[in-house]
Amino acid sequence: MPGLALASLNLIVALSLVALSLVLGIVISLAAWADALAVRGTTPASSYAERRKLA
Repeated sequence: MPGLALASLNLIVALSLVALSLVLGIVISLAAWADALAVRGTTPASSYAERRKLA
């Protein structure tokens, strides 16, 4: 029975790490999205239009 308890603990730790990585991925993507919105919001419309023409 100690092996079963250890396997159960390993499963809980593994699922916790997967959940943590998903949460971190979501937080990082939201931070990047917010940063992109902030940068786009402070850029004057004329220079934004010029950058779109160059791309």
